Amino acid sequence: MKKAIITGANGLLGKAVSNYLCTQGVETLCLGRKDLEPEDITRNFGIGSRYLKLQMQDIASLPNKDDLINWTQGSECVFFNFAWSGYDGLTDGSFADQINNSIYSAEAVYSAKKIGCTKFVNIGTLEETFLENNLIKINIESNQFNQLNYALAKLASRDMCKMVAYLEKIDYVHTRLSIPIEPNLSSGTYFIKTLKKIINREKYESPKSKKLFDIIFIDDLVRAYYLVGLKGKNKADYYIGSNRPATLQYYFDWFSKMLNDNYNNDIDINNLFNNEAFNTQDIYQDTGFFSTTRFQDIIEKKCST
Repeated sequence: MKKAIITGANGLLGKAVSNYLCTQGVETLCLGRKDLEPEDITRNFGIGSRYLKLQMQDIASLPNKDDLINWTQGSECVFFNFAWSGYDGLTDGSFADQINNSIYSAEAVYSAKKIGCTKFVNIGTLEETFLENNLIKINIESNQFNQLNYALAKLASRDMCKMVAYLEKIDYVHTRLSIPIEPNLSSGTYFIKTLKKIINREKYESPKSKKLFDIIFIDDLVRAYYLVGLKGKNKADYYIGSNRPATLQYYFDWFSKMLNDNYNNDIDINNLFNNEAFNTQDIYQDTGFFSTTRFQDIIEKKCST
């Protein structure tokens, strides 16, 4: 992998992956919908990065952009598709709002091939896995599953991209995440906000969901995508995580105990909440990636500052 194109580059994951790729000598072109000044481009995406303002609904026009004059066939370019949007956030909005993302993703595969990319890496979610497993086992109703439109659209994105990649003869790699967070707890997700409330000894509403989640830190995640770009196999479907799933309430309770030095540092969550959906064997076998950062390591560092 000598070059990379990243959609959704202004998001948390897009920025982080771009910066890491630049440190590894990968020439990176970032796509986003914001106007950016030249100094913002280097600061946001890394030294040597380039930026093109392009909304996802216009992704089919990517091969016609003059900015891509040097992005030619044989350049070992990998296309990373991080772009996704709802109405206000990633997971809300109508089914039409969500399914548009699937259409744009499929068009991105076509554009990736046209400009000479050799591999397309799509970013999915464990929500699609949970939904797919439930659809196979039982006939679920919409009120039995949170974020149904989002999960359905993610499934559609995976299958549409896979089909276009097959027809266009470009390698396709699918990836799935659970909860990515920054080590400094700076992102604004519900998970991070609740951890901050616990730090400040504030009350929070206990989550009712018994669903399992898996924390992966951005430092590990960017390394995973670098390795997937280098070694990820065609038609692979990788789960990227720590393989230590737990319920949100378990994470919050554990965090509270750590604040009070009342926890077992050697606790093995994997033995408590083992689940095949969080299996990281395939990505380790193909790329050598495994998560090196534990939840308690980051929390200990945070609490000591």
